[in-house]
Amino acid sequence: MSLTTADLSLADWQERLSTGALDVEKTLEDHLRFVRAADEAAVQAFVAMDDQAVLSQALDLVSLKHRGEAHGALFGVPVGLKDIIDTEDLPTCHGSPIHEGRYAIADATVARRIREAGGVVLGKTATTEFATFHPAKTRNPHNLDHTPGGSSSGSAAAVAAGFVPVAVGTQTNGSVIRPASFCGVYGFKPSYGLVPRTGIFDQSYSLDQVGFFAKNLQDLATIAQVVSGDDGLDPACAGLAPHRFVDLLKQEPPVPPKFCFVRTPWWDQVSPEAQEAYQAFLDIFEGQIEVLALPDVVTKAVAWHSTVNEAELAAGLSREWLHHRDQLSQPMQARLAKAHQIPAVDYLLAKARIPHVSTAFEEFFEKYDAILCPAALGSAPRGLESTGNPIMQTVWTFGGLPCVNLPFLADDQGLPIGVQAIGAFRQDGRLLRSLRWLVKAFDERSTT
Repeated sequence: MSLTTADLSLADWQERLSTGALDVEKTLEDHLRFVRAADEAAVQAFVAMDDQAVLSQALDLVSLKHRGEAHGALFGVPVGLKDIIDTEDLPTCHGSPIHEGRYAIADATVARRIREAGGVVLGKTATTEFATFHPAKTRNPHNLDHTPGGSSSGSAAAVAAGFVPVAVGTQTNGSVIRPASFCGVYGFKPSYGLVPRTGIFDQSYSLDQVGFFAKNLQDLATIAQVVSGDDGLDPACAGLAPHRFVDLLKQEPPVPPKFCFVRTPWWDQVSPEAQEAYQAFLDIFEGQIEVLALPDVVTKAVAWHSTVNEAELAAGLSREWLHHRDQLSQPMQARLAKAHQIPAVDYLLAKARIPHVSTAFEEFFEKYDAILCPAALGSAPRGLESTGNPIMQTVWTFGGLPCVNLPFLADDQGLPIGVQAIGAFRQDGRLLRSLRWLVKAFDERSTT
């Protein structure tokens, strides 16, 4: 059976277009036509696409080929960018009518680096209001009556639907890993500061982290490597060189990786069906994945996260609050009104706990290459009124630890259930390398 462009991975797109097996201009035009028809009819993952912008990028790549210049790691690869990431050729509206029709004066660093590597920005993907909780119109490709998660709703759904092989999102609480789990795709939220946020909406400077969605680990490693490293503008990235994720992923671990599974203090909120799925996963690796408990003290990080997030969100939306309050959703207005009452001392004390949480799990990582736990409380909830509960990401996001969603499991209706993997701070390469081993082992054991 021949593959369509919807089936191609990032590596497939790059190989076929860079070698001339597929014509750059025609392939991208045909694919854009397919995406427009399929997306508007059902998924609604994109909020902005421009045929001329895509054609212009395609012609630049054709010219590059004719000059015989080296092909980048993303040559011809269509990419979706969350609608809080600035682009010059497409509007960036932050999921709000307040910024409808807003064009940035320059690409965000991640957008610029993607284009420099030959990537084609196919369009802007839907986000919840200012990347918070008020949902977008996007539907879950596995069942249109269910949420795709949020806030990176469109990015996750676009990859799941085959519209793009890779997409970029952000996570301030659970906005990459949860939608990746609900939509059944791989998701990667690198360590805090690994990817510059220049030109991306500032919801919470202390917590905002860029992440990625893809069909496999290799594609995650490729896109993360392209955009990682200091850009001289985001202080959180200062002094960090681009990470060599692709090379690390190819390496065999010196010894078989070790994993533990933690049920977390929120295990009793996980749906019974999801609990059964996670137990079935553990049964596959019987005796090889140790089941442990997280200390209840980690629940304190939830309150600290909320204090930091709410205070910084209120600061980030100060102009919208003062001048366009009536265009904010009612839940957002209520949230900001409450956030303005947070005492400065509470905010500063909570923010001071971030480095402590970042290093709090060092004892785990001395023995284990990754901590595994549920990626969500279950499969995607029915309805579009909510994007689901992010509680399974909160602690890890607060500490800035690298996280990956592994789309291993499903419920009886075929809705995906992800396994979340967490690594030590700034040891993202070790995490990805260990998960390559785990993915291979899971594939072999689950098919026998």
